[in-house]
Amino acid sequence: MPSDIASWTAEDLYDYEPSLAAAATAVALFGLGGIAVCVLTLLRRYRYVHLVTATAVLEAVGYAAMVVCVKRSSRGSIFLPFIVQQMLALLSPNVIQAAMYVTLGWVLRFSPELAASRRWLQGRKVSVGFVLADVLSLVVQAGGMGIYATSLMSDTMDPGTVRLGCGVTLAGLAMQLAFFAVFTWLAVWTHRHPLNGLAGRRETPRLFAGLYLAMAFLSIRNIFRFVEFAQQTVLGFYAPDAYVIAHQQGLLFGLDALPILLCVATYALLHPGWLLPAGSPQQVAASEAAGAGEAAEAGKAAAAGGVMVAVDTQAISMEKPVSSRQAPSSWQLQVARGLPDIV
Repeated sequence: MPSDIASWTAEDLYDYEPSLAAAATAVALFGLGGIAVCVLTLLRRYRYVHLVTATAVLEAVGYAAMVVCVKRSSRGSIFLPFIVQQMLALLSPNVIQAAMYVTLGWVLRFSPELAASRRWLQGRKVSVGFVLADVLSLVVQAGGMGIYATSLMSDTMDPGTVRLGCGVTLAGLAMQLAFFAVFTWLAVWTHRHPLNGLAGRRETPRLFAGLYLAMAFLSIRNIFRFVEFAQQTVLGFYAPDAYVIAHQQGLLFGLDALPILLCVATYALLHPGWLLPAGSPQQVAASEAAGAGEAAEAGKAAAAGGVMVAVDTQAISMEKPVSSRQAPSSWQLQVARGLPDIV
C-alpha cells in the first residue's frame, strides 16, 4: 500500500474492489424507502417515524460516498468520502433503533394501568432512557472511528492506534447490543402483559409484528458489526493470512446494508403511525371511559326492563280473567233474592 494516503485507491482503502453497481443500487433503494416512509409519516401524527426517514437518507448518502470512491479512484484523494461512508454505515442504524424505542414508549403511554405502580415504566421515561443509552453507545462508536481515522491520516500509521480505535468502537457496539437486549425483553413483556392498553385493538398484532421484524433485522446487523470489530481488535487492521470479515464486500452488503434496508421496508409496510391510535392517550382514555359509561347505562336499562317485564308477567298470572269465571244460574239468583222457586 502506498505511503501517501492521497494516492490510495478504493481497493487500497477497502481491501477489495468496491462494486459500483451494488453501491448505486443501495443509494436508489434507500432513497426510495426513505421517500415512502417520509410520505406515510407526514400523513399521520406520529412524526417520530421520521427517524426512519433520516436513517434511510444517511445510508443513501453513505453509499453515495462509496460511489464517489469508486468513480474517483486513482484520480485523486478519496480518503474523505471513504471515512464518510464508513462513519455513516456504522452510526446511522442507531437512529432507526431510536425509532423502535419511541414506538414502545407510545405503547406504554396508552397503557396507564401497566405503568401505574411502576414509575420507571412510564412511556416518556422509557423512550428517553433508551434513546440516551443509544446516544451514549453512538458517541463511543464515533470516538473509536475518530481514533481509527486519525491514525490512518497520520504520516506514520500506528497499527496499535488503529487497533485501539477498533477496540473503542467494539465497546460502543457491545453497549448497543446490551441495551437492545434489555429493550427486546421489555417489548415482549409489554406485548404479553394483560394490562397492555392496546391489547384489544385489531391493529396491535401488526404493530408488534412490524416492531419484532425490524428488531430482528437490526440484531443481525449489530451482531455482524460486533464480530467484525472484534476480529479487527484481536488481529489488527492488517492480517494478510487471515479471513478478515471487514475485507468481504458480500458480507458488508448482505449483513449490513440489506438488514437496514429491510428495516426501512418494514416501517413502510407496517408503519406505526397507521397502527397506533389516532388520538392522544388522554383522548383515547376519555373515549374508552365514555364508551364504558354508555355500555353500563345500557346494561342497567336492559336489566331494569327485564325486571319490569317479569313483575308484569307475574301480576298477570295471578289475576283470573273475567271470561274464565263461572256465571251463576238463575235459581241461585232467586234464592239469593229470597224469591220462591219457579217450577
